[in-house]
Amino acid sequence: MTTRKRISGFSIKSLFKNMMLLLILLFAKSISSQTFTDADDLKSAVNAATNGGIFIVSNGSYADFEATFENMASESEPIVIKAETVGGVTLTGESSFVLKKSSHITIEGFVFNVVDAGTIIKLEGCNNIRISRNVFEQSTTSSAKWLYIGGVWDDTVYPFQYPSHNNRIDHNIFKNKSNLGNYLTIDGSTDDASDTPYQSQYDRIDHNYFYNNGPRATNEQESIRIGWSEMSQSSGYTTVEFNLFEDCDGDPEIISVKSCDNLIRHNTFLKSYGTLSLRHGNRNRVEGNYFFGDGKAIGSSSTGSSLYTGGIRIYGTDHVIINNYMEGLTGTRWDAPITLTLGDAIDGQSTSWSKHFRAEDVVIAYNTLVNNSHGIEIGYDNNDAYNKDLENITIANNLITGSENAMVEIVDTNNDQGDKITWINNLMYPTGTAQLLVGATSTSFDASEVVNENPYLEFDADSGVYKTTADTPVYTNGISESVSEDIEGQTRAATSNPGADNFSAESIRYAPLTTNDVGPYAYEDGEETETLYVSPISGFEAEGGAQTVTVTSNLDWTVNETAEWVSVSLTSGSNNGSFTITVSENTTTEDRSTSIEVAGGTLSRTITVTQSAADLTSLYTLINTGESNDPVSVEAFSKEEVNGTTKFNYATNTLDKDNGTVWAADDGELVAGDYKGDGEYIIYDLGAEYELDLIQFTTTNKSDAFGYQIWVSTTGTNATDFSRVLPSSGDLILTATGTTDFNQYEIETNARYVKLLGFGRFNADGNTRTSVWSAIGEIEFFGEASVLSNVLFDKSNISIYPNPTSNYLIVDNPGFEATKVELYRLNGALILSQNITESALTIDTSKFSGGLYVLSVFNNEKLLESKRIVISANK
Repeated sequence: MTTRKRISGFSIKSLFKNMMLLLILLFAKSISSQTFTDADDLKSAVNAATNGGIFIVSNGSYADFEATFENMASESEPIVIKAETVGGVTLTGESSFVLKKSSHITIEGFVFNVVDAGTIIKLEGCNNIRISRNVFEQSTTSSAKWLYIGGVWDDTVYPFQYPSHNNRIDHNIFKNKSNLGNYLTIDGSTDDASDTPYQSQYDRIDHNYFYNNGPRATNEQESIRIGWSEMSQSSGYTTVEFNLFEDCDGDPEIISVKSCDNLIRHNTFLKSYGTLSLRHGNRNRVEGNYFFGDGKAIGSSSTGSSLYTGGIRIYGTDHVIINNYMEGLTGTRWDAPITLTLGDAIDGQSTSWSKHFRAEDVVIAYNTLVNNSHGIEIGYDNNDAYNKDLENITIANNLITGSENAMVEIVDTNNDQGDKITWINNLMYPTGTAQLLVGATSTSFDASEVVNENPYLEFDADSGVYKTTADTPVYTNGISESVSEDIEGQTRAATSNPGADNFSAESIRYAPLTTNDVGPYAYEDGEETETLYVSPISGFEAEGGAQTVTVTSNLDWTVNETAEWVSVSLTSGSNNGSFTITVSENTTTEDRSTSIEVAGGTLSRTITVTQSAADLTSLYTLINTGESNDPVSVEAFSKEEVNGTTKFNYATNTLDKDNGTVWAADDGELVAGDYKGDGEYIIYDLGAEYELDLIQFTTTNKSDAFGYQIWVSTTGTNATDFSRVLPSSGDLILTATGTTDFNQYEIETNARYVKLLGFGRFNADGNTRTSVWSAIGEIEFFGEASVLSNVLFDKSNISIYPNPTSNYLIVDNPGFEATKVELYRLNGALILSQNITESALTIDTSKFSGGLYVLSVFNNEKLLESKRIVISANK
């Protein structure tokens, strides 16, 4: 990593920006490996992902595979966490996933066969999460909600920062639950100030198989619970559709709806004790569901209560129960095919939300009840515990036929609801010992309410239901709502057959579900089966390169890119495939990015391509290479920390290409009225005049910044010869902290001499000195020799030898270019100045102490060359 800046009117890039870029690139690289066998590695990769991706767990069995994911992915760049193949990964022990404050993440293809894991998947404050094609099974003796959707526990101010919404639970199997808790719970968040709960909204539960939930518990073992008592006035807008419930006996309520504005449709309930219960809440719609007793005998709970296969039980206001089919059910009292008990509270008059609010303003229309033990049951008061009559119930266009008990029964004869119920255009056809109406004291039917006539139903072996025929009577629609289709999705006119099925030759869209229609391996026509995922890529370095993108899809797809510096190996493909992204070299000093779109069907995915800026050192020519012909030397310095025993922090260390050695010097007292001293310096001789493009240097990795200035001269080394180039404004350039990497500064100036002036270390604002010490590890200069310097050196034939020397030094001057030489100590002290009048000059060096010196050669005060000279002490 480097600190990049642009000086003298050019752009400046801060260290912080570059640090963040590096972190982003590191994160991107961390997700380039897409296959995992370790939960911690998977969690780290997912949580670090910034541009979505597919994260695959290798097929196999893993114990205690626990991970908490927290990542707000996007619709265009989703995250998919999936088994290598659907069903190929089995997670055992206490394996579980938590998704917290996350979005657009899919969990797909896992088999959870766990023990005492509690909640297997928990969503906390998430949206657009998909839990798909998994199998859930748990052995435990404790109460557990296997899949939970809710809020974040400490997000308690409405509107919430992380509201739960738009999650999808689909194509899963939930099986063999034997203890308290739900297969699936939809909860939400509570606003503390008003103590008002709000349910997760717009969640979809579809194409799941809920199997073998039992034996019966007294309460709290529903297969699905939507909301809860105190949340019952909240709108959930949950859709529960195309699910199969089989042998779900654990609770009197197979699905317990305890909130408002939910839709339960096109589900199949098979051999399950209990009912679909609208327990709390208002404005719920139950449409197009199939209920089959399928010969399951009446059972008995551990407390001796009878268990029945049931239909729909209704409490609350403004519900619609329409186009449902019920056959072979044994239920009565709580579990009749359609159950309307009395209530113990009235909507708008009570806030005891756990009560049984009477059914009010409810429409029950176009339902078929065939060959059940009971039909519609009304008025049960639970041993006088319920005393609130029904209100404004409409029962219209239903078809009921059976051979036992009654088509309609007033369960407690004192509770005949009379004109509280409006009956319109119903067909009821009792056969065998069955009666049309029993228990009534005020209810009777006229021809506009109920017609007792043969419906001419026929059993359809393909679908397994009794259906209408061409002979089935037709009635006009008796409700205000226009009903445009029947239970099978076929067109229904204003005048049509009563019951759920309208006779039609149209294709069937919604048949009863079987195990082939739900679960991990079910794929349905007309549903959202499009799949398009792309693997992530890491950021490209400035040099460019190529990376392969894997496409997982069941679609034809296209690849679209527009940036000139990016190319792709193909522009279209079908189903699973791959393509290569090739990026050309970035020769600019700016990072760059672009997007590639992969689109198929109605889906599109975005791949973000990022590339680092060119390393500035690759753009310019290094002057002080460290090789034998390196022209740069230390001309002079003001101070260096050297004591000959423990401190060897020479100025020349800055040119030795060893970042482990440094120059160090301590500045003096603060200048009066200033926040800094007068500075300590090193003057570098570049050996000739150069057009400088870049200077970079390192410091020690202190937590506070060093403050420096850089001055240049093209003429000499007197103070008046120099002009400041860094910083271009302000007093100091402040270096990066906590690093020994190069600080880089682009400049445009000519220089023969460069003076680095250090003022110690400073606070973050750069206005208070925190240490008198300056330190430099390495300094490097980049640029090209100026035109004048090139001409001068081309003409010069001066040679200086031997070097090292002890007794003498020869300056060979065949062309008489040199007119004077000067010899300096490294501290800048002039110890010899001598004119040259011959073609060669011999300097007696025996009188000088051993050490490093600098010899400068002049032509009429114009510097021709400077060279470091090593003089060995005479023995």
